[in-house]
Amino acid sequence: MSESKNGPDSSRRAFLTTAAVAASVAVIGLRPRTAQAAMPHLSEADPLAKSLGYKANASQVDKAKFPTYKPGEHCGLCRFFQGKPGQTSGFAGCQIFAGYSVDAGGWCASFNARG
Repeated sequence: MSESKNGPDSSRRAFLTTAAVAASVAVIGLRPRTAQAAMPHLSEADPLAKSLGYKANASQVDKAKFPTYKPGEHCGLCRFFQGKPGQTSGFAGCQIFAGYSVDAGGWCASFNARG
């Protein structure tokens, strides 16, 4: 007697595939924060940083050139910042500047307040 396509072999394969994906996600999710700390700090001279007006110190933003800046805004309050919400000092990753860490007290024109 032959087994159907949905027999024990295909359900076992599906289980193993799902388990492998889940294990990979768990390992990636448990990655230590030190990996993020090892990212180079974003330079204000970086071409993308320049175009978005990134300043490591938000109080130094050219308000005439970037009128969307509002006093009190900083990377630690932005939804793209990958550090602790509301963080005011130190560095963490940023979704806008992939591969770099930005200063929590910095600012750029992509600022978008956390919801």
